Amino acid sequence: MTCNYSDPTTGANLVILTSPAPGASASASVLKSVANSQAQAQNTTATPISGFGSAAYISTLHDASSNSSGVATTLMMILDGSKLVDITAEATPAQVQAIAHYVLTH
Repeated sequence: MTCNYSDPTTGANLVILTSPAPGASASASVLKSVANSQAQAQNTTATPISGFGSAAYISTLHDASSNSSGVATTLMMILDGSKLVDITAEATPAQVQAIAHYVLTH
């Protein structure tokens, strides 16, 4: 499932993607590798974060000046049992974590 939202006032974007984790690849170590690779490609760091599923990583891009909202893009990747959740938003890490809590509990 993919959910997209674009704030008409600020132009800020939010994308939530959830999908079944494919069999053998559904592991914390694979998520760590993917999160680190994606962060490295964006010249940032993926930081592990507890309290979200079996494993979760968060990173923030250095793109606030190029976003219409003036807020940097935060990416959060979560492995929750057999489900992968990817949240990308022009929002602070605290805001993205709040969204993640909501998504994981509903």
